Amino acid sequence: MGCLDLLFLPLEAFVWHPERIFLMAGVLCLLFLLLHWLRRRAWPVLSVAIAWGLWAPWEAYCKAGGFNIRIDLFLIGPVLLIATIGGLIVGLTPRSPD
Repeated sequence: MGCLDLLFLPLEAFVWHPERIFLMAGVLCLLFLLLHWLRRRAWPVLSVAIAWGLWAPWEAYCKAGGFNIRIDLFLIGPVLLIATIGGLIVGLTPRSPD
């Protein structure tokens, strides 16, 4: 298993499945509301939820077109993965008392 395989493995369940991407965006929106209610930094999670929500229509378009060669995933995959991990870390880390 190469480095690229490890990088794209977490997103493999979402490729060709826009409904799963919409579900992930919905879960992240619920997490945003929970973090906002708990008075934590919620905006990073909201930005990641928006990114997932923007990927879903694109994935539906690619699925409908039957595009087999997906060069776009070399950009979308790493950016979305890094943004998701970063947004969750920032959002779930408690604020330091000032």
